[in-house]
Amino acid sequence: MELGYSPNGEAFVARYEPGDMVLLHRSEPGDLAQGQVGDWGKVVAVGAGGLLTIRIAGYALPKDAGLATLSDIPARRVRPCSPRGEALILPPRIPDGKLWGARIGRLPSR
Repeated sequence: MELGYSPNGEAFVARYEPGDMVLLHRSEPGDLAQGQVGDWGKVVAVGAGGLLTIRIAGYALPKDAGLATLSDIPARRVRPCSPRGEALILPPRIPDGKLWGARIGRLPSR
């Protein structure tokens, strides 16, 4: 996955790639929707417009489940996750490589 950063340093996923693990945080809309909140798996393909194909059999569902993949899932409906389906917290950007946000001055001399 490729990360991007907002002006205030917050991380976001700019682009998913095959092999990334993702978790649905919004269900698919409509009467025939199959993907539900909490389903998770591995991105197997990224189509036009960033639509994802996600393999959930063997991850959120048993390997022999009737529903093996979710197709045409917009990236805005998923979040990155661990191989166990736990949501990941993306690291913020550290401005100019500084680890501390405050300046530490010298003590006044006597």
